[in-house]
Amino acid sequence: MTIGMSAGQKDLEHTELTRKNFSNFAVVILLASSVGVGFGAIDLVMIAPLGVTYVAAVGLADLIVMGLTAYCTGLVHVFSSRLGIAEGERSLAARLPALVGAFALCALVSQALAMSLALGAEWFLELAGQAPELIPLAVDYIQVRLFCMIVALVWASASEALRICDMKNLSLKILVCGFVGNALLDYVFVHTGAAAYFSSPAQAVAVATVLVYSGMAAYGACVFARRIRQRESQIARAERRAVLTEFRSMVWTSQGVGVRHLNDYMAAVIPFMFIGTLGPQVLAASAVGVKVYTIFCRVPQACVTGTSVFYSYQIGKGATPHELRSHGVRLLAYTAVPTAIGTALVLALSPWLVRIFGGSGELDVRQGVVMLFAFMVTMPLYVLEATYTAILTVHQRGALLSTVTTVATYGLMIPLAWISVFVMESAFWAIALGSIVSSAVIVFMLRRALYRDHWAPRLPPAMAVDRAGARVPASDADLSGSRSPSGDGHDAEGKGEGSWR
Repeated sequence: MTIGMSAGQKDLEHTELTRKNFSNFAVVILLASSVGVGFGAIDLVMIAPLGVTYVAAVGLADLIVMGLTAYCTGLVHVFSSRLGIAEGERSLAARLPALVGAFALCALVSQALAMSLALGAEWFLELAGQAPELIPLAVDYIQVRLFCMIVALVWASASEALRICDMKNLSLKILVCGFVGNALLDYVFVHTGAAAYFSSPAQAVAVATVLVYSGMAAYGACVFARRIRQRESQIARAERRAVLTEFRSMVWTSQGVGVRHLNDYMAAVIPFMFIGTLGPQVLAASAVGVKVYTIFCRVPQACVTGTSVFYSYQIGKGATPHELRSHGVRLLAYTAVPTAIGTALVLALSPWLVRIFGGSGELDVRQGVVMLFAFMVTMPLYVLEATYTAILTVHQRGALLSTVTTVATYGLMIPLAWISVFVMESAFWAIALGSIVSSAVIVFMLRRALYRDHWAPRLPPAMAVDRAGARVPASDADLSGSRSPSGDGHDAEGKGEGSWR
């Protein structure tokens, strides 16, 4: 009996919120996200020798694919948060089949949407007034990537599952192997005789990426399934009603996550387009600033991913609202401290960083430093917003997240960026003013909801169990009837990992 209990406690060690567990998890996520950046960059590197037209076409196409990917990966965040709850609750064997079944149905919905958009890609690019020579190449890339969107979703979910279930190092190894494989396939498909099998080099690099994602998805999913069978004594069979119950909640939740991510995407792209009207020097300085900022954001984003996972564990363990509040504050501190240290270092080294990333000596270093400061000054609000968003994601408050961010993005962020550029003629305020005001509003609303609805002592247990056996995080609205966890019938979920906010 003692041996069995010790083994069970050992199985739960990775779910305990300690500085060591959190830092180990965050470091792996940081390394993985750094490698992930290379997937998009390697396509451009391999196609660059063919000319600027191909670079421009692939860059344009990848920007469009990123927007839809941000929307579709909301499903991954829904799946991973519920998987984390099940892991913390030690009910993974019972819940996993229903979660996987619901994920598969939702992934098919996302794939249908991606395919419909892929078929209209040429019309959209023509309507947007893109150069005629770029359109066929961009369409080749877009259609291959979007026709196979489900492969990327499966890999992302398999990777999250490995991390949540204490196999994070394996997910990183698979990603590194995938990066190497992608580089090799890009070279073979673009610079050898194999190029003749593709209609264009843009299509070739897109096919290489899809093949690599397919291999990573298949291997990751198989390894996860084998490890879980070894760990769990018996895996339950998925009941149709349980799958449909999870699906109905998950499909609405993923739509909310998609809106949340799309808002972040638009908040990054549109102000940058405004800044482009101020001239090439200002645009170049802004591009350098956003490049350094985006790279640095891997640090808080890795910590926020850890926040989501470890908070999910606590929900699964049946923590009281007071305990959830205590854990939430600790997780915020775990994110804030390394981010603050890193921010100070980036600002201290800003002239050197601008020179490194600015490349040629034509860039105005002072202006580049000013633009970098415009991005970095928003970091405290970014950490608060991202942390509160991750925690409310676990509580399935997607309707709140998507509504608040939609209003803040289109009602504050983008209009203030427009005023800053076209009235004040200031790129600095286009970033700083819009981000600070919109993020402050978001943080205020999310914090209010969190402390009122989920951390208040009057709340009942944080889990609700429906008749089909599917467990979901509960709020006051959950217990008032048949409404969704967000209380509006259309459950939604989101995670704040936008480029600028």
